[in-house]
Amino acid sequence: MDLTPIATAPATPSADVPSTMSNDYESFLSLLVAQVSHQDPLKPIDGTEFVSQLATLTGVEQSVKLNDQMQSLRTQLALSAALSESSLIGRTVTVPSEDIELGPDGADFSYELQGTATSVTAIIRDAAGAPVRELAGLPATDRGLVNVAWDGTDANGVPLPPGQYQVALATEDGTGGYNTYSSFEVVSLSFENGEQRLDLSSGGSAMSSQIVRIE
Repeated sequence: MDLTPIATAPATPSADVPSTMSNDYESFLSLLVAQVSHQDPLKPIDGTEFVSQLATLTGVEQSVKLNDQMQSLRTQLALSAALSESSLIGRTVTVPSEDIELGPDGADFSYELQGTATSVTAIIRDAAGAPVRELAGLPATDRGLVNVAWDGTDANGVPLPPGQYQVALATEDGTGGYNTYSSFEVVSLSFENGEQRLDLSSGGSAMSSQIVRIE
């Protein structure tokens, strides 16, 4: 039986590259003023060349204004997204995760196969990484999410203490990877690498684009 490593949805960090257009505009303007101020009266600047330089200056100025407008638009969109995602605080969301929270009534998780398999077994481990329960005979379908309920007991039927556990899948004759999903409460919002993230009750975080279900 082959154990396929878990595949979680990747986050794509974005880089904020500062624009140098404003500095270029100021430098070009200073050079043009200096050129006009120190020109030889007997050999003035050619009219065609001067018009060309003015056209270049106008183009740079328009680019600076456009860049400022785009920056303002990005700020407004970020604020709008923050206000929208703030409505998720206190809600329960399902996101890619190998962590599950065991409560008094057990724990739920989901998985999605990315290929075919003849059998699927969920292996649950405690915080120390020791296996505490195997759930065999799970559906081996590759057609969407499969929901699994664990009653919170070990292999001998003894209730385990509440807390965080981890789940992995063992697939027999599997032709692809898989993702596991868990549900957590959104407790707050934060920013990481310039991106807004949802802080979860598990102690982890996720992006709103990773949410597959909201309760």
